[in-house]
Amino acid sequence: MKNNLIISIGRQFGAGGRAVGKKLSEKLGIDYYDKELILEAAKDFGFAPEFFENADEKSATFSGNVLQWVESLITGGFQSKNFLSQDTLFEMQSSAIKRLAEEKSCIIVGRCSDYVLRDNPNCVSVFLHSSNDDRAERICQRNNITKEEALTKMEIEDKRRAAYYNFYSNKIWGMSSTYTLSIDVSSLGVDKTVDFIIHYLKTAGFLQ
Repeated sequence: MKNNLIISIGRQFGAGGRAVGKKLSEKLGIDYYDKELILEAAKDFGFAPEFFENADEKSATFSGNVLQWVESLITGGFQSKNFLSQDTLFEMQSSAIKRLAEEKSCIIVGRCSDYVLRDNPNCVSVFLHSSNDDRAERICQRNNITKEEALTKMEIEDKRRAAYYNFYSNKIWGMSSTYTLSIDVSSLGVDKTVDFIIHYLKTAGFLQ
């Protein structure tokens, strides 16, 4: 196995996962995958990206065990009468994650990437959490909604992410012992969180 560094980022909704991941990508000079991972999975299996977007980070408990194939979203030689299980969608995305880990060093946000790469010694898992006020402020600015709406959205999205992670892994979403690092972004801020992760990578020997 190549010594590619993989940073897997789990995150509470609104905790700054995308901002931290993007800045890490820039500082380390490695690729960043969040929604971009959907494009990789779609490319690998010949589907339109929209097919994966509808089921992104949703467990079978949320969307049912099967999704009907929509013919307009299929670019390969499959028949629209067939059905694709949510588990199969997870396996396809997991396959894309494993391929990327073999090909290059990169940052992967969510999608159980730490569990998918659990046997990879060069995968460092990070969970980002933050105070409700900090998260709500970030969500309000990003989506132009009220604080009350942001708090409701946070609760819904966190439950969805937890259900997805707990369903497909043998770990517990958000529990500190599940990850290599668990960081409160509201205490450090985005820039210092990035610096903290890089300091750990150097101290642990992942970076020179």
